[in-house]
This record gives sequence, C-alpha cells and structure tokens, in this order.
Amino acid sequence: MTIKPSLTIDDIARELGVSKTTVSRAISGKGRISAATRERVQACIEKHNYKPNASAKSLAESRTYNLALVLPRDFVKLDIPFVRQTMSAICDEAFLLGYNVMICLSVGDDSSALVRTLDYRKVDGVILTRTVEDDPIAELLIRRDIPFATLGSLPAKYAGKAIVEADHDQLGGCYAFSKAVLAGSRAQTAVLGNDLNYIVNQSRLSGFRKACQELEIPMEQTPIRMGINDLESCRETVEELLALGVRRFLCMDEDVCTRTMTVLKGNGLSIPGDAQVASFADTDQLKTAVPPVSALYFDAAELARAACREFIQALNDEEYDSKPLLGYKIRLRQSMI
Repeated sequence: MTIKPSLTIDDIARELGVSKTTVSRAISGKGRISAATRERVQACIEKHNYKPNASAKSLAESRTYNLALVLPRDFVKLDIPFVRQTMSAICDEAFLLGYNVMICLSVGDDSSALVRTLDYRKVDGVILTRTVEDDPIAELLIRRDIPFATLGSLPAKYAGKAIVEADHDQLGGCYAFSKAVLAGSRAQTAVLGNDLNYIVNQSRLSGFRKACQELEIPMEQTPIRMGINDLESCRETVEELLALGVRRFLCMDEDVCTRTMTVLKGNGLSIPGDAQVASFADTDQLKTAVPPVSALYFDAAELARAACREFIQALNDEEYDSKPLLGYKIRLRQSMI
C-alpha cells in the first residue's frame, strides 16, 4: 500500500499559484494579505483537510509557541500548594491557547536552566511565579529584552518592565481582613512572617498597617517579627512574644501559621481560648486544622490563568490587560472567635 504524503505549504502554494510566504501569512493571520487571497488559501486548506504542524507554523512566524515557567527549586521541594495550583492552571490555559510550557527551575541566584533555554531560543516568553525585591532573573529578562509576565506585582524599580503583572488585591484584602479580626478587641496582636524581600509580604504588611491606623491601634504596640523560616525560629519568637503579653498572632502565610499553632499548643495554650491565630493565606490544611483557622483566601489557579491568558494575548498582538487585579474572600473560623 502506498501512503499518501502529507500536504505541505509548498503544495498549497503551487496549487494556488502564490508564494509560500503568502500561504504562511494566511495561516498565521500575520502580515499584509488581501481578504480574497486569504479566503482562497483557507478554502484550499479545508479542501485538503490540511493541518499545519507546530514546527512549520512557528518557523513561518519566527515563533516557538513555547513559554518558560520559572519555579524556585525550594518551592517544588516543599510541595507548596500554590505551586501545584499555578503549574496546573498555567499548563492548561497555555494548551487551550496553542502553547506549550517548559519548566525551568531556579536555585537562589542560579538561573542557568533559564539562560540555556533563552540561548537556544526555545521560548517566546517567560512567566515568573514569584516577585522579590532584588531579582536577578527579572533583571536578566529586562537586560535581554525578553517578554515576561509575573504572578504578583514587581517592585517599583522594575515598574513597567513586565508585559503582564497579574496579582490579587493583597493590600486591600489584608486591610479588610485585619479590620475584621482586630475590630472589637484590644488584645495585643503581633504579625509573624518569613521574608520581607517577597513583594507579597510587603503588600500584606501594608494592608495590616492601614487597618491599624484606621482602628487607632498604635504600631509601636504591635510587634512585627520576620525571618521565621523554621519551627525553631518560630518557637523562639512566639515564646518571646508570649512573655510580652501577646495573645493574638496574624501570620503572613500558612506555613508560619501552622508553626505558630504548634508552638502555642506546645506551651499548653488552647486556641482560641488562651490565644488566637489567623493567616493572610488560606489552604485546605488551615481549613481542616483543629480548630479551623481564620484566613484570607486568594485563588492561585485563577491568578495563574489570568497571567497566562493575558500574556499570550499580548504575544499574539491582541488586546490584553497588563495588570489584572483579582479579588479575595475573608473566611472567619474558630481560631479567632
């Protein structure tokens, strides 16, 4: 049996008496071409049931139809829910829009995997999954003039450098959440977090401070402790604060919150009877904790889809939102009641 060879752009060009460039432009939708010619090419494609393969299409447009998704290796090793949700959402959204996703892991300042990918021209753009105050990866992309998008807002010094900065309303959410948990109580409250180099933590702290100002809670009476990266540092910090009379703890994220509850229970304190705890980030773990923890919910998958969708629309020269801002939900549970 003789297998009929697949139709090519050359075949279509010969049949219609036009150039390969004209056929490529009709397929891609890019470049100047008359409506009549475009219709002729489309009719021929439908007649022969022609399916342009990805490599031919990308070569015709000088596009790869690949995106690089940069993930910190420590995020992956820790199996953080945010990473699982954003990875899945970005890959699904990109696939629906005709793109593939390549994962590039970074380790601290080492972005060699991404550099190699860029050197080989394997991607059309890059998506960063976190934003920090001093980011060598963002600086690399800016220096090379590589289109990129971010999950989260960039620091002021990188303003306008990303094609898309998708974020939740961290400041507004933490302001509203802080007011909800602080109103009606004069118990001394402390804020606990890990790294203020993360822009998300800066926004959350700004929201908390705004709430304190409106509620006329003096900031000098509100301890803020950062650098809580493990259980031991959390134990030292929480026990110091307990000695100062602090009985309410607002945690920057779910990890700090979980450690704080462990330390409080280890010191024989009941929650919410003896101490109260809340988190500026919600997870299933906090929802099912004993007691369930009051928290601020941000939809990580929704954020990832928005960033990917708007970024691809920008790459395709379509209308897009450069700064999509997503909402939040306040979830008050037993840990603050």
